[in-house]
Amino acid sequence: MGSLILSEGGSAEQNARPHEFLVESMEKYRAILYIPLTGDPNYRSYYTSLDYIKSILEPLGVKEVTMWTDLYGRTLDELQSFSAIYFSGGSTFTLLNEIKNSGFDKILIRYLKAGGIIYGQSAGAIIFGSDVSHTPKEKDLTGYEPLNLIHNSRLWCHYDNTEDERLCAYSEDSNTPFIALPDGGAIHVTETYSQVISKKAYVFKGGKKTELI
Repeated sequence: MGSLILSEGGSAEQNARPHEFLVESMEKYRAILYIPLTGDPNYRSYYTSLDYIKSILEPLGVKEVTMWTDLYGRTLDELQSFSAIYFSGGSTFTLLNEIKNSGFDKILIRYLKAGGIIYGQSAGAIIFGSDVSHTPKEKDLTGYEPLNLIHNSRLWCHYDNTEDERLCAYSEDSNTPFIALPDGGAIHVTETYSQVISKKAYVFKGGKKTELI
């Protein structure tokens, strides 16, 4: 398995270290693939989002950013031409709907298991957890199972300690723990471990809270 770099989202400043970690992990001479499908193009166009991501990654040494807005018919060979894949934040439902209906989820998992690098921010990170039923539901998420690639954990983004009681209660009723990321928080996930790379992260399991190291 390759690497997942999962960020809570937030501002460019809050994500400075996760973005640096991404660029340090990838081959900068190869293009990175940007998928903006969590966002609402009527609010912010995909090309505006692309320009924003370029403004962050190019100063770090990334030579090229390629954007896909259509995931149908994509192949593993196409994905393997990219040094990494970047999912931005927005609507969890919208992204799951796109990757499931297009069959892109299967190709994405094969890319990761073959050693690929994937960066997910906020909703673009939550889809890699074991469950998304705790997220705000713009529409019914039934049938849109997430990818479950974070050691059978769910991801909680934009966490603050006022949510401790709720997260302890959620985790007490389930065998599936939560990893909670506060503003600026990010983790690096491989097949064998999850590690904090920015700020802090917390694990809620069995009704108890511990800090992820």
